[in-house]
Amino acid sequence: MEQPLIFTERRLLPRLIDVVLTLIAWVGFGYLIYQGVVTALTENPNIGPRPIFSTLNTVSLYLIIALVNACLLIIWAKYNQFRFSGEERRSRAQDLTLEDLAENFQLSSELAQELASGCWMRIHHDDHGTIVALDIRQSPAHHIESIAGSRSTVGGFTAI
Repeated sequence: MEQPLIFTERRLLPRLIDVVLTLIAWVGFGYLIYQGVVTALTENPNIGPRPIFSTLNTVSLYLIIALVNACLLIIWAKYNQFRFSGEERRSRAQDLTLEDLAENFQLSSELAQELASGCWMRIHHDDHGTIVALDIRQSPAHHIESIAGSRSTVGGFTAI
């Protein structure tokens, strides 16, 4: 695949929000671990070092399970990468023909041809989504000339 499936936001604000949320999550995780150890030590202070070892055993068990899961996921991903390398299983959708366009929007074939050839257009719909009117500009030069000023109105739209 040439395009990635997940696009990450490159702007500063979304990245900053991600960092802050991640820090909050880590602080919360550390607080919960700390509270668990403190609770284990303060409930029975005469037991000695036993609660720490019990907590360490539990945490190490969780860590081992997490590592096994991570290894399984990595192995599965590498297996699929090797298995399907160079093979695209999805096919490209067929191009939309003018007949399909006309049938889909319940238009005449002449109107569908006009839609396909328009450079700029405004489509008016009724309350049910049916096309009721079209404003079509054929020439891009006409459109560019009309918005060349600092502020002008083109077909009811204000361009800056």
